Amino acid sequence: MAITATFKTKEGTKTWQVSPSYIMDFDGFSTSYELNAESNTAVEGSPLSNQRGMKKKTLSFSSHLVGALGIDVRKEFESWESWIGLTGTLKIGGKKFGPNWLLTSVKPADVKIDDSGRFRSMKLTYSFEENEDVTDAEILASVNSARSAVCVTATTAQKSAIWCTADAERSGRSRS
Repeated sequence: MAITATFKTKEGTKTWQVSPSYIMDFDGFSTSYELNAESNTAVEGSPLSNQRGMKKKTLSFSSHLVGALGIDVRKEFESWESWIGLTGTLKIGGKKFGPNWLLTSVKPADVKIDDSGRFRSMKLTYSFEENEDVTDAEILASVNSARSAVCVTATTAQKSAIWCTADAERSGRSRS
């Protein structure tokens, strides 16, 4: 199995991969880097434009979902709805690509439905926008907190450290 790309968020990880029984890859990769500038027509002697830095980066690409290649086309499309508005890290070829990305839209096109109403294929386009408000550490923390804590126990040393810290805090407060 070859994993082409992943998008990791607090909801989990979406994977684009190619294997003998499942093919979901992407193409039409497009991104941009643009200058954020304003025109300045009111002030004499000033430059014609004021540069304000870079605009947020954008990114889009598409996947061709084909039922005959091991994908439940409708289920895959519907699963993306709850991911819109989530920020995550995008890895392509195992390496992080760009900043953290906010998934802004998922759009289907060229949908093919058979006589029984089953989705057989579609082109799914994902659009992302740079999101500097969320750090990698926050994404990782939210992924880790979403994992089940059932059967997690503290070691004796950890319990002792907790009690010692609590005793020290209580004794510090009582002296005030």
